[in-house]
Amino acid sequence: MTDHDAPSGANEPGCALTPTGLWVRAQVRQSRRHRDGLLLALEPLDPHRPGRLSAVLSGPFLRQIEAASGVLLDPDHLVGEHTLLLTLVVDPLLGLTGQVLGLERGAFLQAWREQDRIAQAALEADGLWDRQRGFPVPQKLRRVVLIEPDDAAPHPIGATLARWYEQGLIELIRLPVAYEEPGSVAALHEAFAAVYDQWDWGTLDAVVVEPGLGFAHRALSDEGLMRRIAVLPVPVLFRRVSAPTLLDGVAFRACDTAEALLADLTEILRGELRTGGYVRLAAIARALGPYPVATAPASASEAPTDPGPTRQGPLFD
Repeated sequence: MTDHDAPSGANEPGCALTPTGLWVRAQVRQSRRHRDGLLLALEPLDPHRPGRLSAVLSGPFLRQIEAASGVLLDPDHLVGEHTLLLTLVVDPLLGLTGQVLGLERGAFLQAWREQDRIAQAALEADGLWDRQRGFPVPQKLRRVVLIEPDDAAPHPIGATLARWYEQGLIELIRLPVAYEEPGSVAALHEAFAAVYDQWDWGTLDAVVVEPGLGFAHRALSDEGLMRRIAVLPVPVLFRRVSAPTLLDGVAFRACDTAEALLADLTEILRGELRTGGYVRLAAIARALGPYPVATAPASASEAPTDPGPTRQGPLFD
């Protein structure tokens, strides 16, 4: 018995076994359907070492993987070398068997790449793949839509844009989306429909996509969503996630870090200073001096009540 299979609270009567599992690197020699899941035939990586273990990937866990990854797992997808999280169980029919509790993401990368290759080819054929990248750099940054994760966690991009909003530099429209959740593709379609409405009925200078934490973000490789984004008349700036997505290529700018994306936005603001004649405006302010101080109220009763701290309004029309 090891620390991986020792019962929790072993001194207590009738305690239950806690299947924390053990990560195993093995060769999946064969994979076939078993009930509503898969049955994997595992062999050691060293061909000179004997031994073979059957491992069950249950139906509920299989559907959970497919929902999170966006890949329908065919048994052949799992043939090859993999790292699996296993716990041992005794199956009435199969005997001593491994139960798969976790699977390293490498199992899906090849399938994702093939899906993305086909979708990219279709986007290129329709002239949509590099359409956004043909846009000029925005001349101003006044109104921004931020599509961000609905996870209540702090994110550098959202925090910085919120500070610029409070300081009156920009108007900010925030659209939270639950990435990597069921219905995320539909939620992103709704968010980008709102982006188009904002551009159509008002004004909009840029869209920022902050995916937050997580791994797959397969919604960001949905071909229909990419087509909607590609035809937007507003540049989309995106912080890349750990696994490649189609948005890496479709977006006007895809940055590896939040800092790089914020640097791009900062440069747009600096461009406004240059084209707006900041040096001249500063010289005028120095020449005219400060605004005259308002006459103090005659008595305390005439003094206006302090409404407390308020947000600085937008410093532009």
